[in-house]
Amino acid sequence: MMGRDHALSGAFVFAALATTLHVSDAHLAAGVALCAGAGVLPDIDHQDTSVSSSFGFLTEGFSWLVAKLSGGHRHGTHSLFGIAVFTAGAFAAGAYQLSGPKESLSHPVFSWHSAFLWHMVPALLFMSLLYSAALRAVHVGGHHGDLLGIGAAIVTCYTGADLTRLPVGSWHVPMLAIAVALGCAAHIAGDELTHGGCPIFWPVSMHEFHLLPRPLQFTTAKLCETWIVFPLLVAGLALSVWHDMGHPLVLPSTSGVHTASRS
Repeated sequence: MMGRDHALSGAFVFAALATTLHVSDAHLAAGVALCAGAGVLPDIDHQDTSVSSSFGFLTEGFSWLVAKLSGGHRHGTHSLFGIAVFTAGAFAAGAYQLSGPKESLSHPVFSWHSAFLWHMVPALLFMSLLYSAALRAVHVGGHHGDLLGIGAAIVTCYTGADLTRLPVGSWHVPMLAIAVALGCAAHIAGDELTHGGCPIFWPVSMHEFHLLPRPLQFTTAKLCETWIVFPLLVAGLALSVWHDMGHPLVLPSTSGVHTASRS
């Protein structure tokens, strides 16, 4: 799939699950944007992608290293192992952020002097990459978008939105880790709709799995993705956000009104 659709799929998955995860309206935008960035994160194994070009030679060099370690494009980063590594990284960044001075965490909003402590650096870097990658994937901003992504990461750290604990079964997990896990999973699911597939059990097996039978699989950037997948993702995201904001997706029945009027 194209980077644009990977980002939209991540955003859609988070928005669709936001009510189940009890995400507040105040944190919905951050969660959707972070998950959109995570939706293109597995493509860090390829240097010609939105996530790899976010910060020039820095991310391109990191992309080269990831490709070498993961076996190339659509290998390690497109597997269950890759999801686990990315999610663990996000969780560790959040845990280190939480390990900062306790007096700054006792308030609903962090104080300015605490927002720039070393404890914030890993989370800031992680979220700057996600925000910038999401903006680049939907063709917003270029390097100006990268600056916007950095600013959004600072605001997110300052408010502590990324540390918001969301219920997952009997656990409560920071929103940043959940967004990364969902976005990466959405990316892999999207690639499994194409002819390429993904080796989800890498490195144990290189067998490429698909979610659709071969006749229904599509090719990246062709008519099916452009005119069917993309519009469906946009519509799904819009409806999910509408529902998350408290609006019903189905109009209330008027049968009772008609019955009362006839009586």
